Amino acid sequence: MLEKLLENWLDSASELSYQQVFVQMLSASGYTVLHSTRHCLLEFGKDVLAIAPDGVGCAFQLKGQPNKQMTVGEFRREIQPQLVQLMSQPPAMPGFPPGVYRSYLVNNGSFGEEVQVAVSQMNSAPYPSKLELWSRGKLLEMALSASTRLWPSEIDDTRRLLDLYMADTSDQLPLDLLAGMLSSILLLDRLDSESDQPSILELSRVASSAMWATSIALSPFAMSENHQAVAVGWTVCRAMLQAMYEKSGGKCEVSHHFELAERAILDALAALWAEVSRRDHLAMPSGLEDSVIYGWRIGVLRGLLSSLYLANESQPLLLPDDHTALGDWLMEERSAPDLWGEAAIAYEFPPLLVLRKMGDEGRVAANLASLAAETIALNQADSGLALSSPYYDGTASFLAQMSLDVEESERETFEGSSYMARVLLLSLAAIGKKSECKRLWRDFSKLSHRYFLHAEEWMYLVPTARQGQELTRIYPNTYEWSSLVSEAEGLGRPLTCLFGCSQCGGRRAHIELAQSPG
Repeated sequence: MLEKLLENWLDSASELSYQQVFVQMLSASGYTVLHSTRHCLLEFGKDVLAIAPDGVGCAFQLKGQPNKQMTVGEFRREIQPQLVQLMSQPPAMPGFPPGVYRSYLVNNGSFGEEVQVAVSQMNSAPYPSKLELWSRGKLLEMALSASTRLWPSEIDDTRRLLDLYMADTSDQLPLDLLAGMLSSILLLDRLDSESDQPSILELSRVASSAMWATSIALSPFAMSENHQAVAVGWTVCRAMLQAMYEKSGGKCEVSHHFELAERAILDALAALWAEVSRRDHLAMPSGLEDSVIYGWRIGVLRGLLSSLYLANESQPLLLPDDHTALGDWLMEERSAPDLWGEAAIAYEFPPLLVLRKMGDEGRVAANLASLAAETIALNQADSGLALSSPYYDGTASFLAQMSLDVEESERETFEGSSYMARVLLLSLAAIGKKSECKRLWRDFSKLSHRYFLHAEEWMYLVPTARQGQELTRIYPNTYEWSSLVSEAEGLGRPLTCLFGCSQCGGRRAHIELAQSPG
């Protein structure tokens, strides 16, 4: 079954969708990956740069031709000029070994005999590097070799991986499947005793296994150009790797996995912006059906692309004109966000960070106040229109609103309580908006403010924490302003990052806020 799955993946993967898996295969084979090119608006160097186990530098050019044989015409027309450059100019990459290096053309299809002759002729030329061809057979051999060490060992994890691989790639990513699989692979489900701590070697293996499994699971979504699913999937993987690192006390070296996951996230977000920037409108067919969820989609889209803009500020991956165009798009005045549930509020914080980066403090305050006022009003006990809790994603929220998922007697009640109203009001307090807080306080104090305290700090980084306390706070009718400001300052990393963290300038706040419902 394993070999059939890998063959199916290899025979359907585009260059973009198999690159992440290829990187994991190199790593599993003892290579140290230095660079994996972003296939987006701005690319750097060759597709993959790595150091082989024998210490020699290697440069890989990837081509995606599943179930096809590369002809000599295609080779000379599309690839040979790049290969001449690859063989004649050593990669200028920090950490890439000087001296002799190896060049590779990697293809998940096959090479025609005339292509092999052409490569032999190129290798007879006095280039500093010689070219080697890796085709489908070599890739399958590497995949099978890596899978013996990295394939999930538990039957449930294998089932989840197969379900993810076979999921509808035009739909939302099944987060529960991905998170459940990664939680098991990364040993986050294990309640370790003092005498049963995983070794550094085991932690290294499970980190590689998580990256490998995520690459395989997301490759069909990448092939379908579902950029949102790919970005979200790699974000979950990155966060859960961090959880494993923190749970283990930081005793394992996983920084290279962090870097690869972050590259994959930014690749997907850049591809998403490339698609958006080409479109005349954002409605999807059919327009009548799309109107129901249009606000949901646009809110998520703005949140994701705001994250891309902030990341690009510190680590450029877009061309300057494209970065400017993205900023202009994000700064456009738009109608009020569609609050389909309290989870929608998390997507509104990255755009607030962009506004703050642009110096538009007035819009930051106005948007925060508007979000707070709407959330507080909708969740009053007599509202009848209360927002679903952050545990409900868009699909679940719409089903709950339409009463299509459960019997009336079993429906969860959201009226009279809120997870996000407190976060929003404390955000206003953090930027000194006393009058707005005073105006909202009367209705704010009528709500039960719910939040979750994780049993351990690393649990903050997983989508579903299995241990902790769900708490409810009731505020008095009157409250000292100084106490509210102190509470905002002590709330933790989310508000610190959003409103003045000197270390990250606000870049992490959208990640922090999205991880926790309270």
